Amino acid sequence: MTDYSADLFDNSADIPGPPAGSRHALAVVGAVDPALLDLVDLSLAGQDAVVIRAGLHFGADDEAESSEAGDAGDDDLVRLVSHSSADGFDDDPVRLDVPMPFACPTCSLREVLVAVAEDRAAQDPGGTTVILLPAAIELAHLLPRLAEDLAGTGVRLAGAAHVLDATTAVDELLEHRLLAAFPGDCRCTGAVHLANLGYADVVLALGRDEDPAGADLIEHLRPHDALLLPGLDAPLLETLTALTHDASSSLSRIHPATTSAWGGPDDHGVWTLDLSATLPFHPGRLRALVVELAGQGLCARGCFWLPSRPGRVCTWEVAGGAVSVGDAGTWGEVPSAASGVGEDAAGEPRCHLVVTGIGDTDMREQVRRAFARILLRPEEMSQALAWIGADDGLGDWFGQEVQED
Repeated sequence: MTDYSADLFDNSADIPGPPAGSRHALAVVGAVDPALLDLVDLSLAGQDAVVIRAGLHFGADDEAESSEAGDAGDDDLVRLVSHSSADGFDDDPVRLDVPMPFACPTCSLREVLVAVAEDRAAQDPGGTTVILLPAAIELAHLLPRLAEDLAGTGVRLAGAAHVLDATTAVDELLEHRLLAAFPGDCRCTGAVHLANLGYADVVLALGRDEDPAGADLIEHLRPHDALLLPGLDAPLLETLTALTHDASSSLSRIHPATTSAWGGPDDHGVWTLDLSATLPFHPGRLRALVVELAGQGLCARGCFWLPSRPGRVCTWEVAGGAVSVGDAGTWGEVPSAASGVGEDAAGEPRCHLVVTGIGDTDMREQVRRAFARILLRPEEMSQALAWIGADDGLGDWFGQEVQED
């Protein structure tokens, strides 16, 4: 493994000695809004961990900043900054810039984090390092391979947290807000929140008292087996270090064929529809009624099947006003069901959509009716075999994003 001189972040002298034989704990915290990571950074100062802020910096975009700092502005960098220790928040941070080893930013980040974690484990075998991830990193793209790379080392991948603010959650989840976190990034905030809320071990929700509807929305989208911390006064570090990240369990929670309707309080108008059927969607009616099924001001996730693609798991996601339709492999490849998902449903073709919104009961009923109308009717099933191998008119959707009108 490349030596990235992670000893710059050595804080072992400030951390109490570990029990004999214990492994170094690496915890990660992500968010869409970098300002929330600033708050987490401050809240962890003075605790028994080294906190490292990771960032992705792209040469073309950072030219002015690099010029002022006297750096070469051509390189794409993974930047690591540590100014938090057991003694408090240091005004003179330590910074390490590492050229991205791969074209893929997430792959580059993972490579650097593995090296830093191994160096930290050598310096402080039973200690803890908390990585504050670059804004808008999708945990499901980073952590499974990170866990694999750390297996058999002196590092234990502890809990993974996603931080969001209830006062902005409704807009960020249900409205179309572009991220542009790196060059060419066309994701919206809702898509990243939806994925990370389902994947994370811990959800840190700020501002719950200021916006009860936003807090309820977070509850509806948080898996039952993900821990909820209500603010920065909660014991975030202790909670993360007490966990060991299970990537397979987290992936099964967000897989479109095993995701569950987690639900939550409805005191402030938040609702969740759990729509399920063994019949497939009719391809023609799906295309005709896609806007009605997607609705407006909603988020949704799930799977469906088509008589023209009987062996494939077709995916459905609505976030930030955009519909994403794709292919998640075969039904036989569906992972073991997560908590709350019936084991008997695994591997069987079905349509299952989980839809969440606020207020607007007319919109809720519109989605419910559209789902029922799109399903193949029982009398049409006798001719379903005629769809196999036929052009269903949906080839342009799979792997592409369909914008609502």
